[in-house]
Amino acid sequence: MNIQSAFASGMQGVQSATDAMTQSTLTINRQTQRPADPVVEAEAVPTAQPPVPSATAALPSLESSLIDLTVQQRLAEANVRSIETASSVLGTLIDTKV
Repeated sequence: MNIQSAFASGMQGVQSATDAMTQSTLTINRQTQRPADPVVEAEAVPTAQPPVPSATAALPSLESSLIDLTVQQRLAEANVRSIETASSVLGTLIDTKV
């Protein structure tokens, strides 16, 4: 068993889970913010441009974001356990050789 490989895989898994949790958290924040009150101008000038779709139209649902956040948390915990196991194996090997 390659200990460096186990550490690297564990760290890569923790990093990707952390990135996904950050993305899910940002999505949840965007979905739960109240929209700002539109500024009403005295004289509105009509424009020929089509309306811009809202930013929340492309976002996943709040429920799926919360589920994804929980799944990524579990993945991070599993990767931390693999790092702890690799550390334990390395400690045992060092104790055996000394």
